[in-house]
Amino acid sequence: MKKSMNKGYPMGDLVVKSNDLINASYNLGVVEQRLLLLCIIAARKKKAELSPSDVFYIHASEYIQQFNVDRSVAYRALAEGIKGIYDSEIKLTSPNSKKRINIRWCWKAEYDEDNATVGIAFTEDVIPLISALEQRFTSYDIDQIAKLTSKYAIRLYELIISWRLTNKTPIYELDDFRNKLGLGVTEYKTMSNFNTNVLNIAIQQINKFTDIKVKVNRHKKGVKISGFSFEITQRKTKQQSNLSQDNTDKFYKLTDSQINMFGNQLSRLPELSNLAVEGESYEALAAKIKEMLREPEQQRQFLPNLRNLGFKP
Repeated sequence: MKKSMNKGYPMGDLVVKSNDLINASYNLGVVEQRLLLLCIIAARKKKAELSPSDVFYIHASEYIQQFNVDRSVAYRALAEGIKGIYDSEIKLTSPNSKKRINIRWCWKAEYDEDNATVGIAFTEDVIPLISALEQRFTSYDIDQIAKLTSKYAIRLYELIISWRLTNKTPIYELDDFRNKLGLGVTEYKTMSNFNTNVLNIAIQQINKFTDIKVKVNRHKKGVKISGFSFEITQRKTKQQSNLSQDNTDKFYKLTDSQINMFGNQLSRLPELSNLAVEGESYEALAAKIKEMLREPEQQRQFLPNLRNLGFKP
């Protein structure tokens, strides 16, 4: 699996979106979503403040390595995907009002066939939704959706993962749920078609390829299904599984500089995002982890992560 081309930057290949964007409605295919996520990662790695004039480029080789596709498929995906992003709109809603806002992902899209690259410049409206997020954000490693081939699976994963701290989602009313998945009014209109071609496939792929297992609950009004909610089970990571093999009785008295450095790094790891409460910023999570590193019982859970970050007892 490829690593960030901007080596050393602490975000890694982490996708971070505002929860407003997670809960928005938009219709993008698999290729468009994949390209967009790569561009969001590239934007997050820019250390300076983002501007609408910034163009973020993705090379075909990055797409090939991240999603394990054939070279000819990747080249065709770049051309088709970048146009799809440019043509797509985002429908933002507010839970506390009837206000509806439509915005565009980008104001400029480039395709360079000779150099096998695409580039987009995000709109002024989108930039705050993917950068400088201090609260109400959702993050996940792009590897989690790399094997998802259903566009609905990618969107459903994002919707569900934003509730991983509570292990269950709220009830999504049917029409709102369809909109969030990007379904048109006439697409898979009957419930049997919706279940067969959208929901069941999405759940199967999420349960097979990602770091969570989900169970769907169908809610009815009378005899008709009126909405869905989901229960979430987090799979154990390899690091967590190996924890029992470590000598967990040891406590390492870290220096203040080590606690500061590793606390900041640990707060950015997607596998530790379950330690954050909803709306908590990276800085607040880092402060909490730093205190945990000073406590013997708390420190033990971080030992595999610390070793991966270069800590040597």
